[in-house]
Amino acid sequence: MKENKIQLENIEEKFNKIIKSKEWDKLQTAYNNATNIFFFGHGGNMAVADHGAIDSSRLTNKNIIAPGSAITATSLIADTDFDSWMTNWMETRSIGLDPSKCLAVGFSCSLNNASANCIVNALNWADENNIDTAMISAQYNPCGNPNIIKVVQDVEFYHTSEILSLMLTYQLVHGAGFDCPSILKKCKVK
Repeated sequence: MKENKIQLENIEEKFNKIIKSKEWDKLQTAYNNATNIFFFGHGGNMAVADHGAIDSSRLTNKNIIAPGSAITATSLIADTDFDSWMTNWMETRSIGLDPSKCLAVGFSCSLNNASANCIVNALNWADENNIDTAMISAQYNPCGNPNIIKVVQDVEFYHTSEILSLMLTYQLVHGAGFDCPSILKKCKVK
């Protein structure tokens, strides 16, 4: 009989390995120095990006946004195409911002398909416009741009990658010197 337990691939070990890596140090430094941060992904990673952006904005002094609305995504896809809608979103959301104070972070479980290509296209656009860039991906994505910080989770399952990605957004908050909320502390205050 098949084991009736979800496989999380030793997620805590993966998390600890990532946050000790040189690539993570680069991402944490870029995050710490940024004022405006763009999180984006497709599917479950769009939800991760949206959740991470909302919590990170309320827990830090940073403006962190994500294209979490289906209205945003479908409108921009209709105006452009699937491969470039995130690039279009980055272009419109970065108007008037100092690129040296911005960071674009893409979350991806996919490799070499339309979803991954769309994310890489947006990161390449950001890099060309002097915005720091990073990709947090389930597996190594050979996007070819050496300027994109590549944080590789080395996981097999979508759910593991998406859970790990959300964990990493909270680590960015913590690593920037801000506190993540405590449920028990909040309950005692009321």
